[in-house]
Amino acid sequence: MSSTARLRLRRDTAANWTAANPVLLNGELGIETDTRRFKVGNGTLAWSSLSYYIEGVLARGQASKMTSGTIAIGAAGTYQSTGLTATFDSASDYQVVLGTTDTFGLKNDSGATKLFMVQASMDASAGNNHTIGISLAKNGSVIPQSECRAFTGSNTQITKLFCFWMIELADDDEVAMFVANHTDTTSISFQRGRISAIEVKA
Repeated sequence: MSSTARLRLRRDTAANWTAANPVLLNGELGIETDTRRFKVGNGTLAWSSLSYYIEGVLARGQASKMTSGTIAIGAAGTYQSTGLTATFDSASDYQVVLGTTDTFGLKNDSGATKLFMVQASMDASAGNNHTIGISLAKNGSVIPQSECRAFTGSNTQITKLFCFWMIELADDDEVAMFVANHTDTTSISFQRGRISAIEVKA
């Protein structure tokens, strides 16, 4: 009767690997069971000095506000923070947290610089015949290429705006959704909105 050989790779949690800090054999794999990342030994460097071979999980995070709110406009045509607080989805996050400077934003908490695809959307109105817009902002600076505008029309029509852009964020950098009323300083009546960021691999 033939038998099948089975291979079992060396594995432990990230904390245990760091605490033990072993030197892996040349070509030996070490897997972090909680992060799904792994390193390949070279027979010389200890665990903490080895680079991860491939990031097993992409950094990501998302937040939303599904209840209405009012955004007071300081100046016509000027992008500003919503001043609203989004609810962070802690069930799907990894290395991204809710913004601390802008609570309708996300912060890179990975400890490294990463490229993210960031998307934001908003349903809102500002009364009849107003042009309102959304744009992404990195650390409070608007990214013009991400801007989206829509016209409210008559009967207090609700506009649906969506924007996205790839943004490089260093550790602790934040990206947020900014808004503008391009017609006048009428407040924006926010209905619902969301922002998400997912790491982009080269």
